[in-house]
This record gives sequence, C-alpha cells and structure tokens, in this order.
Amino acid sequence: MKHAMFLPSGPAPRMIEWARKIESAGFDSIWQGEFVNSALIPLAAVAPSTSKIKLGAGVVLAFTHSPVMLTFAALDLDYLSEGRFILGLGVAHPNRNNNWYGGHDAGKPVSQMREYLQLMRLITEKSAGGGPIEFQGEYYHVRARDFTPRRTPQPRPRFPIYVAGVKPKMAQLSGELADGLIGNPMFSPRHVRENVVPAVAAGLSISNRRRSEFEILGQCFTVIDNDLATAYRVAARTFLFSIRARIYDDIMTAEGFGNVLEEVRALQKSGKPDDALDKIPREMVDAFAAVGPIDRVRERLKAREGLLDTVILAVPSTQTSADEQDHYRAKILDAFAS
Repeated sequence: MKHAMFLPSGPAPRMIEWARKIESAGFDSIWQGEFVNSALIPLAAVAPSTSKIKLGAGVVLAFTHSPVMLTFAALDLDYLSEGRFILGLGVAHPNRNNNWYGGHDAGKPVSQMREYLQLMRLITEKSAGGGPIEFQGEYYHVRARDFTPRRTPQPRPRFPIYVAGVKPKMAQLSGELADGLIGNPMFSPRHVRENVVPAVAAGLSISNRRRSEFEILGQCFTVIDNDLATAYRVAARTFLFSIRARIYDDIMTAEGFGNVLEEVRALQKSGKPDDALDKIPREMVDAFAAVGPIDRVRERLKAREGLLDTVILAVPSTQTSADEQDHYRAKILDAFAS
C-alpha cells in the first residue's frame, strides 16, 4: 500500500518546502482539495519544484466547472508537471454547487458525471489536432466547426481522471470510465470492503479491464502521538464539520454511530462545542482514523491493506493550528519515509 499526503496551505514558499519534503520521503502522490480555494493553482505553484511525485487535484467539484475549460486546465497542469498530474473529480450537494458556486448541477450526479467524463475525454482527444466537435448530451452541449489545436506538446496522450466514488453507483461508474477512485475522510475499511470494492469490480467488468489497471485511494486521518488521549481528541475534532454538514451520515450510521450524530448536533446548536467534542467516542475515531503511538497507528492502517492501493495520510485541520499541523505532518513523514 502506497502513501500520499495533502499539500499544506499557505504562501508559495511554504507549499514548495512541504512538497519537496513529501517527495523526498518517497511518498507516491500529493493532493490538493477544493472548497473555498482552487484545487489546481497550488499544484501549479509546486510543480516546477518537484520532479517525481504525482500531483493530484483531489477533488475538483466537477459541476461547478465547465468540462471544456477544466480539461484545458488539466492539460496545462500535466504539461507543467511533465506528465505527473491526476485530475480528481467529485460532487457536492446540489444546493452548494448551484447556490454557493453558481454551478450547473442537475441533481443526477451519476448520469451527469458519466457525461462529464465522456466530454472531457473527447476534448482531450481533440486537443492536439483540433477539428470539428459535436457533443449533444442531456447536460452538456458542445458544437465547434473547427476546434483550435493546442500549441503546447503534451507529455502523454491523456491525463488520468479519478472520481470521488463513495456510494456504489458512483464507484461503479468510476470502475467503468475512470482511472481511479478517491475516498472521503470517512472511508472506513468496512465501507470500502462491503460497498466500494464490489462496485468498482462491476464497473471494471463492464469496461473489460483488470483491477491492476485501476487505483483506489482512501483518506485516513492520522495522528501520531505517544499521548493516546491527545491523539484521540485531535482526531475527534475532524468529525465536527462532517457531522454538522450531514455529508457522511449514512457511513457513520452504518458503523453504528447514528445516535452520536444527533447528540453532537444538539450540542452544536446549543453553542457547546467542547461538550459536542466530548460526545465523539474513541470507538468512532478508531473506525475511521489511525491515532496514537506509531506502532498503534501502523496496526490501524493494516486494516486497509488489500482494500486500498494508496492511503492518503491526512493531518487533521479542524481546530488545529498551523504549527500543530506541521508537527503531526513531520511525524508522518518521519514514520513512513521510504
């Protein structure tokens, strides 16, 4: 199982410094998410300062971007990184996509993502030679009599596209049309084993591909600290946003923590964040994260072997200072450097 990390935020020199450290530690890839920031521009900032590590946008909120313009941006990043770029595509709630970001979300994520992927592949194929393009889908329409060729030579025929496939239908689509799948922060081993892996296998069967041709990545909040109580509390903070936003309720409930969600939300609404944090049990942290002394962390990560090809060792950022994040990030690099 390979290791990856997220790119820290901050000014360019800080991002470049950490990107170099992560690459020097032998990690396979480094990722940048998207929320109230670009998933692409920070990767462009570090691309010239690295040479081997893969650079992943994980994930771009697909339905907030034009698929044509996003393809151009991905081709630019693949060019700047000399063929090391991975485009990760994900979805958010239609309310956020349409009202926060002014996007185009039809409320049918799987079918819209299918069309999005098909159009991106078409634009990629046409980018070098140009020519006429005709794409008339349910969600996207492109008609160009003479598509202008791009002048920058591409390092490879096409860049890999990964999809954030959490539920079975999107995971199956990933196996059918994408090059990989990216899991969310609540990507528990049980969820991956029971819901994700079988769905990916079904998609790969449709596309007549082998499992070895497809990469499954999953995130795991990782806190290496000899003080187990501190490690648990740092990791538990990461659950507060997800619980408030209700984005992973089905996964948390399936793990047996449905009652915790309502208790935590009630305390959040009443303005008692510390009490809400205290309601997150250690068993819940262990179901999704790897915390404690290094030997315990390694043991927790073993549960993901055979399920994930790559684990993104994520440093908690909720209610955690930049110095604390750097401390835990350095611990990860020291422990898992190859």
